[in-house]
Amino acid sequence: MDFLEIFSERRSVKELGACSLDALSKILHYAVKPYCIGIDDYGVTVYRSAAPSAGGRHPIDILVGIKENSGRNLYLYQSLGHSLKRLAITDESQNAFFKDVEQTLSFGESILLWFSVQYMRTASKYTDYMSLVWRDVGAQLCCLQQAAKYVGLDSCPIGYLAGETFKKMFKSELLLSGGGLIIGNKL
Repeated sequence: MDFLEIFSERRSVKELGACSLDALSKILHYAVKPYCIGIDDYGVTVYRSAAPSAGGRHPIDILVGIKENSGRNLYLYQSLGHSLKRLAITDESQNAFFKDVEQTLSFGESILLWFSVQYMRTASKYTDYMSLVWRDVGAQLCCLQQAAKYVGLDSCPIGYLAGETFKKMFKSELLLSGGGLIIGNKL
């Protein structure tokens, strides 16, 4: 597909079916995987990827909710190794999070991508960091949606943060829920 075709034809689609792991791999590779890594003047690892980020800090970790035989499980996308790692969180807190998110948008067979924000990465360089963090979230969301369209899938952002159930999963004041989106085949 031509870039301008992707750019102009991408639309949010609420009712989505499955997304193969192969398609998910391509989407994450195109939209998130770093292609240039370095150390900045502050000694912080910075990198470039498709989504712009203030100071190259990329404070967003992508969590991936995949429906499996045993239910839906949450993984961390490890961008440097381009792999998924199952998160060691309780089934109870994970299921409460999924149920909370599904009250806003049912994701059925589609894949859920959720933004876990390490805002202190941006705060280590910028005074007014929260504005930049939310811009990074929007940029990452846009790139993921364009990458999904490129591989022939559709997506829909979720207009909810699930802040309380997210906090219960991770029990860390240093992580923020940045919202997310679903990706899959249009039904």
